[in-house]
Amino acid sequence: MNKNIKQENMHLKKIYTFLIAGLIFSYVVSCQSNKKETSGSQDSVLIQYQVLIDSVDYNWAVMISDDDDKHFLMKRLLLEVSYTNNYDKALFEDLNNKVDQLKTLRYDQKSMENSLMIDAYDSATFDLTDQIIVFARSHARFDDIPMMGELIDDINAKNNYILMHRIHYDNWVKELNSFKKKKREKLLSSDLPIEMENMPLFQLPF
Repeated sequence: MNKNIKQENMHLKKIYTFLIAGLIFSYVVSCQSNKKETSGSQDSVLIQYQVLIDSVDYNWAVMISDDDDKHFLMKRLLLEVSYTNNYDKALFEDLNNKVDQLKTLRYDQKSMENSLMIDAYDSATFDLTDQIIVFARSHARFDDIPMMGELIDDINAKNNYILMHRIHYDNWVKELNSFKKKKREKLLSSDLPIEMENMPLFQLPF
């Protein structure tokens, strides 16, 4: 399906850009460590800090983009059912409105410090996803409309992508938090408005 191919291409582009960002970071760190006379300078510290910040923000943006794509696919599946002109219109409207409400429940890079907020969003999202899939699968013409099954596969694939992006995001945040701890004095002595508190993770501390 052309739609699937386009989505996979978009995802590959995201992964490719992520890898490039990782290579750039590795290169910068390597260059700085090889120059003993500048490895501890404030300029080199700020460069490394900015690379880490950019990597954290990039991975966050990719994850949110895939989450938005999942919302779009959920609404697209509902529309596919509505095209049959033989469906529960009240349930359709209810499910469609609930998809629109998901973004109001979603955490951000600060509010996710409250793990209950992440749990609440995930619970609402997975529950709604299940309801929409059941709504589509229970339609009398589900087997006659391949697009419905393909959209369900796309939605499930997005779940896996989002989980992967969360892992990547956490890895970069851990690097950033560790870096800020090690270079605290040099970062605080700069003129930049640097947030020194640790950023929260999706992974709960043990």
